[in-house]
Amino acid sequence: MSIDKKLYRGFSDTDLVIRIGSADHAAFSELFRRYKDPLYFHARRMLGDNDQAKDIVQDLFASIWSKRDTLVIPVAVNNYLYGSVRNRILDYIAHQKVINRYTESFDLFLENGVSSTDDLVREKELTRIIETEISRLPEKMREIFEMSRNGELSYKQIAVQLNLSEHTIKKQAQRAIKILRLKIKVNLFFTFFIW
Repeated sequence: MSIDKKLYRGFSDTDLVIRIGSADHAAFSELFRRYKDPLYFHARRMLGDNDQAKDIVQDLFASIWSKRDTLVIPVAVNNYLYGSVRNRILDYIAHQKVINRYTESFDLFLENGVSSTDDLVREKELTRIIETEISRLPEKMREIFEMSRNGELSYKQIAVQLNLSEHTIKKQAQRAIKILRLKIKVNLFFTFFIW
């Protein structure tokens, strides 16, 4: 351990924050060392998700470093850190609820060809995402999926029209839904995290 790092162990949290404002990386490292584990356990207890808890704590410290020039902490530093983690978790949960609502809407769309969103703009966005991902399916898979969804044909009827086995049609349709569900969930995740 370097002398600087040992020195910073005796600094108060407030002193560290002041030094972080001057781009003192050793002070930042000391603050991170003090709080990363307690904040991680706090986030994990609230979320029940190890990876997401780590991401939230890392994002918080990345944000502190990137805003170090203008960072003002009006309360005790530990209160600020725990409050920031809590707020990030609440934002994450709110976004997850939005994503879940749209995922449910997507499932309804797959079953019935209609969306259940209550917001016209978001419904249009969801429809755009779904249609884009459908257009990216392999050609034969897309044809089968669209015949099933738009043509309301049974697997047996599609098999007869395409001169394929009913088993092949069923497998292709199931794979299409699996691919679309995964891609659209990922797409929704990124769409609503940047809103």
